[in-house]
Amino acid sequence: MNLAHDLELRAAEAPDRPGFFADDGRSWTYAEADARAAEAAGALAALGIGRGDRVALYLQNGPELAFVLFGAWKLGAIPVTISGLYNARELAGSIEKTKPVLVVTDDHDLEAIEGLDGLGLPVRVVGDAVAGYEAFPVGAEAAWTEARSEPDDEVAILFTGGTTGMPKAVSVTFGGVRASLARLAEVSKGRPGPYEIAPPEASPNLVALPLFHSGGQHTLLFAFHVGRPAVLLSRFGVPTLARLLEQHRFSNMFLLPTMLYDIVHADDPPDLSSVRSVLIAGQALSVHLRRQFEERYRIPIVMNYGSTEIGHVAGWTAKDMQAGLWKPGSAGRIYDGVVVEIRDDEGNALPVGEVGEVCVGFSMAKGYVDDPDATSELIEDGWVHSGDVGWIDEDGVLFLSGRKRDMIKCGGFQVWPEEIEEELRAHPLVRDVRVLGVPHDRLGEIPRAVVVREPGEDPSDDELSEELIALCRDRLAHFKAPRELVFVDELPRSAAGKIQRHALETGGSG
Repeated sequence: MNLAHDLELRAAEAPDRPGFFADDGRSWTYAEADARAAEAAGALAALGIGRGDRVALYLQNGPELAFVLFGAWKLGAIPVTISGLYNARELAGSIEKTKPVLVVTDDHDLEAIEGLDGLGLPVRVVGDAVAGYEAFPVGAEAAWTEARSEPDDEVAILFTGGTTGMPKAVSVTFGGVRASLARLAEVSKGRPGPYEIAPPEASPNLVALPLFHSGGQHTLLFAFHVGRPAVLLSRFGVPTLARLLEQHRFSNMFLLPTMLYDIVHADDPPDLSSVRSVLIAGQALSVHLRRQFEERYRIPIVMNYGSTEIGHVAGWTAKDMQAGLWKPGSAGRIYDGVVVEIRDDEGNALPVGEVGEVCVGFSMAKGYVDDPDATSELIEDGWVHSGDVGWIDEDGVLFLSGRKRDMIKCGGFQVWPEEIEEELRAHPLVRDVRVLGVPHDRLGEIPRAVVVREPGEDPSDDELSEELIALCRDRLAHFKAPRELVFVDELPRSAAGKIQRHALETGGSG
């Protein structure tokens, strides 16, 4: 089989049942969606693309991107999904890193596409030919054979979110993706697969994350894997979500913390009465934001810990919550079949309760296609070094305390930004905050808080700054309190919606 298998299976089981929805009102049955994917496979084959060829997809997030993705997987080609929000420089850099043989795009940013002219790559445009670029030949007659993927085959190249530096291109394997999907499905369903198609009255799964992101691709694949239709959100916005909730009555949602933040602070809140639980992944969720959401909507948040490199590692399910197993502040119970060790800086495994780097004895990826040195740091002797810092308790529950690279060394003391952020978020005038380390001649680094304040003129920025620093000094050890505080209108986010710490670091001292 290949990654298009589950879509093909649902098309065979229920060809006339609606299986895929766009947020603009369009919909396709399972059979129609599978046929569109087959047309994309034929178009790629007509351009000479075959098994093992990398194809860059620089498309707006939407159903057309989904069909080309599945078409590539049917053929055994390797999609390199590049954010449609990237500019010319970012696009060219992504192409140079990954070395595709073809670029498939649309007309959303032809100026960026023109920047590729010197690379000698063929470019095809989904839809009508524009500005001298030929159309992607959907409907072209081309002989092609359905691919069968092996566990170690590269099936996609995904770019990391780039929260602490420039995004890296991750080579993802077929076996890694299938194992990660199976693990999450077994946790969700309480039993191993295969899974029968859901009954017609079952609500579809919402794909809220973009398809250039591992979370978006996995959510779409997961829907078909467990036999449910999928609704693709082209771009997250609370009004669009509210409209889709009214139409589809989602029972569960998978969101990023930034999406949850927008819902909590929405002037016109959506009707979440159909939602039984919300799964959060992709970035740490603040305790303050979690409390705000759960108190407002009375819907439990369940967590999932993982990454593009390691897949799904730990989390909580609604059943865990009902059984009273959930522990406040935790990342989740380590899933069955996943081996995790906490290691010190010398690579030694640490005992229960001690803090160190989270290392996982499983990888969803071969490594970084653009950085062999980073790959050797990531994967060593079959173990993936996550870069996350935390500990495991006696019940096999994982707790996280921060990112290894985010840790601030202030006067020889270790300071975790998340701990300071939690205290600052509790203040009623703090809408959002990020803490980072900045160089200091005497102490090496000091914590700087970058704050988005709630609207209002009183108190002044200087007065609020003094108040927030005093708050931290009262509640934290003195070396943890921020020495500097900067107010901004908004925090910079990556195309995947994550806060970009490196952008804050290069944005000046305020």
